[in-house]
Amino acid sequence: MEVKTDYYSLPMFKKGDKVAHPIFGVGNIANIEEKHVLDKSEKYYILDLVINQMTLMIPIRKAKDIGLRKIVGKEKIPEVLEVLGCEMDDMEQDYKSRIKTQMEMVDSGNLKKVAQVVRNYNRRKKKDTLSATEKSLLERAKKILISEIKAVYNIDENSAKIMIKQCLKNM
Repeated sequence: MEVKTDYYSLPMFKKGDKVAHPIFGVGNIANIEEKHVLDKSEKYYILDLVINQMTLMIPIRKAKDIGLRKIVGKEKIPEVLEVLGCEMDDMEQDYKSRIKTQMEMVDSGNLKKVAQVVRNYNRRKKKDTLSATEKSLLERAKKILISEIKAVYNIDENSAKIMIKQCLKNM
């Protein structure tokens, strides 16, 4: 008798791994637990988030679809920080389209795109006032960027903020 393996229920990460959630930023896999929910047994990553001191339960089978990934390596951070010093992207004039595009970039889980949003809104606020939604999106993008830099280099939050500020100053 052949036993089928459900590869989506096999953990991609192990306890103690530092991972990046595309919406919530960096967290640590605190545990991998089997939970019984709605008459179904399923394995979950228990993720302790760095930014909001929240705990998330993520079904292992959905981790890849959600975009959960290992944090980037040290060699990638200079590339990400370089993005902060580049020219601002052409941003849509239409407010709704602009917000949608920038939000999609933050939610993508791609750290370079998150850095683009930080750069774009930092440059834009020098020319024009940001709306409350844009300010909120900028803060969220900064928190995600800070949390990953902090985790990759094992530094405190203030040191990560200084790195970002320095790169933004050079624009």
